Amino acid sequence: MTNVTCFCGCLYSFDGSEGPCPRCGAVAVIRTTASQKASENRDQNEPDAATAGAGLPARTPVPSGRK
Repeated sequence: MTNVTCFCGCLYSFDGSEGPCPRCGAVAVIRTTASQKASENRDQNEPDAATAGAGLPARTPVPSGRK
């Protein structure tokens, strides 16, 4: 049994991994630890530090107006 508070302020409980709010119908989803495969896939889709900025325009320094 999972107890949740909806954004509309309703307090409710449900069994399983998801449950709709009885007042507004928004669905709360509860996720537990990811499987090893899902974790590996997520890590492969994230860019590393060397390629994170690849293809983006270089930052141009803005003068501060001080002389």
